[in-house]
Amino acid sequence: MLRVQLFGSFAMEQERPIDLAIGKTGRQLASYLFSFPNKPHRREKLLDLFWCESDADQARGALSTALWRIRRQMPDELKSMLELRANSREICLDLMDPDIVDVHRFHSTTKKAFCSNIHVTDFEALDRAASLHKAPFLEEYDEDWVLELRERLQSLYLRSLTHLMRWHAQEKRYEDALAYGQKILSSDPMRETVQRSVMLLYVLNGQRAEAIRQFRRCETALRSECDVDPMPETTDLFMLMKSDAIFQKLSQLVEKELIPSADGPVRVPPV
Repeated sequence: MLRVQLFGSFAMEQERPIDLAIGKTGRQLASYLFSFPNKPHRREKLLDLFWCESDADQARGALSTALWRIRRQMPDELKSMLELRANSREICLDLMDPDIVDVHRFHSTTKKAFCSNIHVTDFEALDRAASLHKAPFLEEYDEDWVLELRERLQSLYLRSLTHLMRWHAQEKRYEDALAYGQKILSSDPMRETVQRSVMLLYVLNGQRAEAIRQFRRCETALRSECDVDPMPETTDLFMLMKSDAIFQKLSQLVEKELIPSADGPVRVPPV
């Protein structure tokens, strides 16, 4: 089974890694085509994206060479799964099954998990989807199109982790909920709502001292990254956690911070 990786670095494998000797720009072009398969791309747009610093004739020649190298390097047995079509105006990578690409598999699995039922999220499918996001999308590149898609995928990933954290919390699996909360904060420590959720989870898990340390970590991150203090809600929670009063208000805090409002199915935007 052919698999294409775009989370992290571009790679292809079929039982074992496929070594594509197509050069740096060839890899960028292949990454773009696998990111947006089954749709035509104007040659002029691809020239602007990948050869904007070359003159027109050199850019056109470089694009033709890159396409030739990509086709030449593709093993014959893959030709039934994909086809690289090109004419004088447009280029298109046809994929029989877009889910061979980890990004598209992540997106389609997440969408199905959130939309499995108008009132119920398929959390097991959501967990499988989240596990596909092993690293930022094409982390070695910083072109505008990469940054835009990376941000959309990262946002969907963090939203998935948030739902998983809350689900495990409601099921009283606090260790699992904490693991998801810490994953979110490792990617984005500025999310104070998640910081408060993690503090509460530590209290629920019988680790009040760790909850207090979590506030200190939150405070340090906010001041070092943004030069701001924690929000009043976060500071109020910290003050409660230092006293036994936290236990009288715990159910209300859980309702507020860890149980999302019922607002229908989650909309998953297209990639």
